[in-house]
Amino acid sequence: RVSLITEITDMTNNINIYKPPHSRRLTKEERFEVSENFLPVGALLLAGGGLIAAGLEMAAPAWVNMWLLCVGLFLLAKAAVLPTADRLAFVFLWPGLDAAAFLRKPTEAMPLMRRGTVNLIIGTVTIWGMAHTVADPFVATWVAMVGFIFALHCGVFTLLAAGWRNQGRDVKPLMSATVLTGSVTEFWGKRWNHAFRDVAHTLLFKPVTRRFGAMAGMWAVFLASGLAHEVVVSVPAGAGYGGPTVYFALQALGMSLERGCPIKPGLFWRLRALVFLLLPLPLLFHTPFVMNVCHPFFNAIGALP
Repeated sequence: RVSLITEITDMTNNINIYKPPHSRRLTKEERFEVSENFLPVGALLLAGGGLIAAGLEMAAPAWVNMWLLCVGLFLLAKAAVLPTADRLAFVFLWPGLDAAAFLRKPTEAMPLMRRGTVNLIIGTVTIWGMAHTVADPFVATWVAMVGFIFALHCGVFTLLAAGWRNQGRDVKPLMSATVLTGSVTEFWGKRWNHAFRDVAHTLLFKPVTRRFGAMAGMWAVFLASGLAHEVVVSVPAGAGYGGPTVYFALQALGMSLERGCPIKPGLFWRLRALVFLLLPLPLLFHTPFVMNVCHPFFNAIGALP
């Protein structure tokens, strides 16, 4: 396990320091790249903004508005990191946000097909099998939510990673054995949702770190994550505002407290991680979101009676 200070030092050491484009004349190739990307980036920004506006204004089921907001934010993130080649495949056929990895060839073998298939089966059985057997609607919805994470994020997205790696792309699964987490730093830095980590590292962590230091960069990323979850969790639910932001502030606090500590494999660090990750989880997925958004969604797809 590595401590937060080690991980942040490694990341900041890899930051490319270059002269900003506005302070020098662009080369002919750079001017072509900028003009070539202008139209697709503009289209993604327009589409993403339109979906967000629709999610905020539509008189639709709350879960429909949630998906509109999620996809809208996703398209805005894609626009921010859009590569100069294979744009359609990157936007519509891969959920990750590391454009450089999508374009380069893999350097190591990574057998993912079995892992993705097992997770998809576990998630599917949990959603359409186990959730039906739980009498309490609130608990049944939570069971279906856990199954959904297994089926989509750990299953479908891992199978997509396996397929793209077979096509010679150096993509990696968005989730990486989250149950083996040994610390808060390890969970958010290495195991959970690499897509958000990649785009947040590029757009927030690096620029804030250059100006204010690595600790400020880390807090900026978590507060931005809190605000993003307010949009897709609290806004559709119409309640619970502030909960997601507090949750991610606690995660930033947990990582800050690990700074400089010798994190070693063992029961103490695992329990500590679970305390920070799971105990405040009702702040993130609060009751209004579970019952006003997720419960109707799982009803609509036949997962709940």
